[in-house]
Amino acid sequence: MTQTSPSRRSSPASPAGRTRDGLLDLLRSLSITRVIGIHLIGRSGFWFWPAPTYVLPGMPMVFFVSGALVRKTLGTVDGARRSALTYWRSTFRRLLVPYWAYYAVMALVAVVADAGHTSDYWTVRYGDLLLGATGFVVPEGSLFMRRHTGHLWFMSAFLVLTLFAPLLVRLFERFRGLVMIFPLSLFAWVEWRISGGEDVRTELDKLATFSVPYVAGFWYTENSFKRIPRWAFAASSAVCAAGAWWYDGIRPGAVNASGIKHLLVGGAWLAASFAAAPQLRRVADRFRTVIDRISRRTFTIFLWGWTTSVVAWDRAGSITESVWQRRSLYWVFALALLAVAVALFGWVEDVAAGRRVRRRGARAGVVAGA
Repeated sequence: MTQTSPSRRSSPASPAGRTRDGLLDLLRSLSITRVIGIHLIGRSGFWFWPAPTYVLPGMPMVFFVSGALVRKTLGTVDGARRSALTYWRSTFRRLLVPYWAYYAVMALVAVVADAGHTSDYWTVRYGDLLLGATGFVVPEGSLFMRRHTGHLWFMSAFLVLTLFAPLLVRLFERFRGLVMIFPLSLFAWVEWRISGGEDVRTELDKLATFSVPYVAGFWYTENSFKRIPRWAFAASSAVCAAGAWWYDGIRPGAVNASGIKHLLVGGAWLAASFAAAPQLRRVADRFRTVIDRISRRTFTIFLWGWTTSVVAWDRAGSITESVWQRRSLYWVFALALLAVAVALFGWVEDVAAGRRVRRRGARAGVVAGA
């Protein structure tokens, strides 16, 4: 019997053709909803802050889900796998095209404002502005850009992890648990530098933190993961929660102010989610339509959520000095502006992903394939 070499076999099914995982979709949708909620609550300055940051921290879940999906996409199926070049072309397009659309708007506003103002806040450093277009650094083209795009560290982390994903998946398939040495070592090194009072760039700090749940997400597709009893997940959640509570006594504050605390709290919620997986899958099935709509616009919401929040807060403050009136107006403005941004730029995410784009006056148009 002639054996076909892996390179000549048909490629594994594309991500679009794979079975959707309701639990992962639900966690991702809850994460993005939570991120927007935290933006609103945090800027409002309520007395109970930072307690809400301990509820369902979004970014550890987002990176875990991303790692699980990457493992499904790049994993070996019947001896065949997607090539690294195919994966990079598809994934970088999905990330960079919506990012460039967002960044073009922000850069245009910055340049026009710089032409009409003389204050340092609007002064554009064009070298930094061009560097920010790569997505690998947080944009610092001007103080205005820095204030409105400071959330883009997640873009840098995603791009770097996308670059190394094919190698990490191959290492995982060969060495399994040992691959965690890489993200854990990076995380320990960065935390050691921070504890020593050294300045660490935001991009490196966040990459070190969230590469841990990203690589941990590779296990989600393994049979060994599926065999873990629910009580073990519940126990793990309790241990992580206890660790977070202990660490908060040493370094109190918001969850996202500490990489260690962020991972512990995120781990507690993830483990609790797996302990309640059957119930959560039923919830996902029940709200499939809503979850699908959020999933199609997840990246657009991530990009525009923070920026629209900043604009809304400033606008509300220009209308009233009353704290409660400003908060109320802020919530209305922020959600309205985000809805407008999603309506205006959501189609870019469809184009980047090769999905069908709904147009007025037409049933549907097919975007050039992935």
